[in-house]
Amino acid sequence: MRKPHYSICLVIAATLAMFVGCMPEVPEPRERAPVLPSVPFDYATLPAEPIDNFRPFGDSIIDNEVATLGRVLFYDQRLSHNYRVSCGTCHRQRFAFSDNNPFSLGFMNELTGRNTQHLVNAGLQGGLFWDLRERVLDHMVLQPIANHLEMGLADTLEMENRIRSASYYEPLFQAAFGSDEVTTNKIGLALAQFVKAIVSVDSKYDQGYKSVQNVTADPRLAPYPNFTPLENLGKEVFFQKFFCSQCHGGANFNGFNPDLIMEANIGLDLSSNDPGVAGWDMMTGKSNNGKFKVPSLRNVAMTSPYMHDGRFQTLEEVIWFYNSGIQAHPQLAPELRQQSIVGNGLGPVIDSDHTITDGRVVPIRMHMNGEEREGIVAFLKTLTDYTLLNDPKFSDPFQTVED
Repeated sequence: MRKPHYSICLVIAATLAMFVGCMPEVPEPRERAPVLPSVPFDYATLPAEPIDNFRPFGDSIIDNEVATLGRVLFYDQRLSHNYRVSCGTCHRQRFAFSDNNPFSLGFMNELTGRNTQHLVNAGLQGGLFWDLRERVLDHMVLQPIANHLEMGLADTLEMENRIRSASYYEPLFQAAFGSDEVTTNKIGLALAQFVKAIVSVDSKYDQGYKSVQNVTADPRLAPYPNFTPLENLGKEVFFQKFFCSQCHGGANFNGFNPDLIMEANIGLDLSSNDPGVAGWDMMTGKSNNGKFKVPSLRNVAMTSPYMHDGRFQTLEEVIWFYNSGIQAHPQLAPELRQQSIVGNGLGPVIDSDHTITDGRVVPIRMHMNGEEREGIVAFLKTLTDYTLLNDPKFSDPFQTVED
């Protein structure tokens, strides 16, 4: 009676041996060490006065020592299975902490399922990831480390041990937390502090806004003296003619209330292979399909390619899509539907190609002229914050140790 059990054990043992044998061999960690200033960078002070009661840190108070530890963790390849990638591999400073590929390469050179989102002003975001599956930044920063495609280090004990084994972490944890004890919770807190410190408040748009805020009731609508005529035209088109700011409003350009999680189906396709946000559509009562987080447009000129699947390489392609390419998806956002007798009446006041009387979903067609399209692109480029892109306190602190 015991023979079958013995045979089963042999099969299980053989299967495990085959599985282990197929696992990639973990190489030795590269000899890399962070080079840090003797006095920590100042992460707690904003580089410029923000506009419109803008609080880019959210409700957080940034601690310079904790953010310094977070910076080292953010760029440390020890946090990937084979010591070859870090958080900073896919979130690169020169691309406003996004990637310039449609999908990013993980630790085994496998592609991620969605385009990498930028991390700027993450402390304001009430929902994280394209599908809004996470609400807490301290938790979010640990998920890519454990992801089987991205960094592949699912064992938190191994993560802690790897950090303990690096001599440069002991003084960093001591300075940040008053103890050199390494825990998963502390790693998450430090990474989140660094990410929250990555803020954008000093773009050309911010400077123009502040130059007129004391002389006009709504500074978004006045011409900016530091803008070119084309940039001012684009700003007018964005805020007043086509109301792009219905979804991309507020100081962070991702909605007027940063605590309100915004999601939308923008009609990229007639049907969606990627379901996006989980849950149910309030209008149709059906399961969400193809709805994704409304991202901030700050530094958008630096974050191509665009959309959750990186299908558009340029801003010009994005504007052309909104102008004439929106598809009639059943759950298309109300703001992107033509107004109709039986419709909801939302969205920009744009002449319909025909009158809708049967409740069909008919996407808007903006009929922008060439100058208007060029103007919006020029305006979006004014949202680039070059102070952020070049600030050394957000750069990779590691240097390879030479023999």
